[in-house]
Order: sequence, then C-alpha cells, then structure tokens
Amino acid sequence: MRIKYPLFFRKEGLLVVHKALLFIFGLWVLQGALSYIQISHYRKTLSRLKSKGRVLIGHEKGKLKPGSIILLVIDDNEIIIDMEEMKGISVFDRFRKKSTYIGKTIEELSKELSQLKKDTITTRAIKKALEGFE
Repeated sequence: MRIKYPLFFRKEGLLVVHKALLFIFGLWVLQGALSYIQISHYRKTLSRLKSKGRVLIGHEKGKLKPGSIILLVIDDNEIIIDMEEMKGISVFDRFRKKSTYIGKTIEELSKELSQLKKDTITTRAIKKALEGFE
C-alpha cells in the first residue's frame, strides 16, 4: 500500500511553491526598483528647489488615505516663492506645483491655516513644514 502525501510534499507541489515564491520575489524587486526611481525624483526636485531658496519640508502620513509631502521654498524675506506637493499612496506619484500660497509670507500662511475649518492631509503637512521653520 502506497502512502499518498499531501500536494505540498510531492514533486508537483514543490514546483508550484517555487513558482509562487519566485513570483513574490519578482514583485519585491519591482517594488524596490520603483521606490528607487521615486526617491531619485524626490532628490532631484529637492536639489532644484534648494537652488531657489530655503526649503521647508513637511509630511503627513495617511493611514488608509493618501499621504502628502510638501516642499515650501522661501526667500530671505520669508515670502513663499515656490511650493510643490507629492500626494498619494503609489510609487508612481510625482511632485506637482501648487500655486495656492505662492507670494504669501510665512506669517500670512500660518494665520490662514489656523482659520481653516477643514484640516486636510495637505494642511497638516504644511503646518509640519512651518514647525520646522520656527
């Protein structure tokens, strides 16, 4: 009488497991490569903005929602001359220019944010960037 082993212990079962592990490893490598591309984009954007003036960085993580990274560029008079935001949950997200607060001073921005009724992920990230300034 032959013992019938479970599929996992048979030769065909091991092939299925090996293919599954190889597939998972491939996804892990792909995620690492895409993360590397996103980090290099972040560094290039930061270098480009640093050439314009002082850069304030704020970030807010979303638990089940998209997170936000804010880069504020200010000049010597504390006026915002550029602002970019990366918002999302994917490695495909990129920085996008936001012109909402460009031309305002840090003080005006702080007052405006404190008067807002709705506290979004973006406003919390901006507040964190301003905390780094003070």
